[in-house]
Amino acid sequence: MQKILRPHFVLPVVAFYLYLAGSARFLGQWDSFDYLKQIVSHHLSDLGIGRPVFLGYNIVIWESIRKLFRLAPLHLEFVAMGATILLGVLGVVLFCRLAGRILSGPAVDMAVLALALSPVYAVYSGFIMTEVPMLVVLMLAALFLWKTEAGHTLWCDIAGGVFFGLAVGIREQALTLGAAFLWILFTRRKPGSERFRSILWFATAAAIVILAPAVVWYLCDPAVFLARTKTWFRAIPMGSVQFTNNAEASLLFTFLVCPGAWIALAGAGIKRIFARRSVSPVEGASRSAGIPHPVWGAICCLILPIAILWRDADVQMHPRYALIVLPASVILCASLVRRWNPTKRCLATWAILQVIFFGVAMAAFYPYRQMQTGKIEFARQVKESVPGSALLIAGNYSPILDYYRGIGVRPEWQIVWSGWDWNVSAVDARVESAWRNHIPVYWSTDPPGWSYFERELLEVHFLFRDCRKERIFPHLYRILPPN
Repeated sequence: MQKILRPHFVLPVVAFYLYLAGSARFLGQWDSFDYLKQIVSHHLSDLGIGRPVFLGYNIVIWESIRKLFRLAPLHLEFVAMGATILLGVLGVVLFCRLAGRILSGPAVDMAVLALALSPVYAVYSGFIMTEVPMLVVLMLAALFLWKTEAGHTLWCDIAGGVFFGLAVGIREQALTLGAAFLWILFTRRKPGSERFRSILWFATAAAIVILAPAVVWYLCDPAVFLARTKTWFRAIPMGSVQFTNNAEASLLFTFLVCPGAWIALAGAGIKRIFARRSVSPVEGASRSAGIPHPVWGAICCLILPIAILWRDADVQMHPRYALIVLPASVILCASLVRRWNPTKRCLATWAILQVIFFGVAMAAFYPYRQMQTGKIEFARQVKESVPGSALLIAGNYSPILDYYRGIGVRPEWQIVWSGWDWNVSAVDARVESAWRNHIPVYWSTDPPGWSYFERELLEVHFLFRDCRKERIFPHLYRILPPN
């Protein structure tokens, strides 16, 4: 009975409840709606090399459940969300195994608790995004490489490379942990020919899995492949002017992915500095000595993956980018805290801090979640109020409304997208064309729909200043030509 109550068995159950209770169909970020539309239409994503693995396994799940239960396209929201929640729980289970191979004693339970109660991990385990699935597959790859038993090294290296390649196919950010996997192979394999063969087999397997979809896509249509790749690179907001802001944001978000662990580490460090007498170690107190080349491990698993993102301005807005270093962060913090403060009181303090920061983070996130829920309800009202053909101008409601169009619920809709390629002259031309073809034009003025796009809203306001406006419901107007 005592064994069953260990965190290894209890935490996955607790995590499932927390991730399910805190879930919502969408975080409100554009990618979620694009993914759903692409799952239904069986199209690759416009991001990277198409996110083929993420879309592929979701298509298989969706088509299987859809045929079995005769579901409508809108039910995909619940199916895809459920798959992400289950993967989030699987990540906790896999990390239990991985942490058990790297650490020992109470430090294992400390690390697993910190990961399961990571506010950012919990939030994104309840949304249709790629970060949590990517991280789960990366942990599975690391499990194959960090073997303690002798034998079968070759197949473990190949399996690790395959799963690393699959993680890249879920989200390209997995590549930033490439150095971390080379560090694992360098430290876990014997020097000489064994180490060289392991790295070669791992790299070969990973390269084949990563490049195979891109090669197939290129061979099918080289022009489209090159054009979409150029568009994706051009859309990434990069530049030296963002470097400082990106670095500051990444450090903040690295703290936010496991704030309780970092605070506990700071407290243990301060106590260690000012302690007047040393504390004798207990079982499992120091296992960091068992981590080979720990400094290089910290560089490859924690510092390098974050530093690579300092040229991408999106890192300023999304804490999910820092999830890539969550496993390394909690392992580092748990091992050092246990080494510096090997007491039972330390374990209790660690657990309390994880629970407190998790609760504070969820409470702080609640207003944002309510705002996103309001946006979804507004989009549903638009769906019910505009049943036929229409040209819709709605700011950052664009991906939600285009989702309804893409899955066939409102196939006759046309969406004017906000964002990096917005051009008010082009919008004016589309509106005039719609009027000539007797297509109704609708404009949403809902304030949450124009956050970050205030300039565009102002331009639309002057564009429609002299037009007649027919109120459909609050913040939605049908725009009619001037008299």
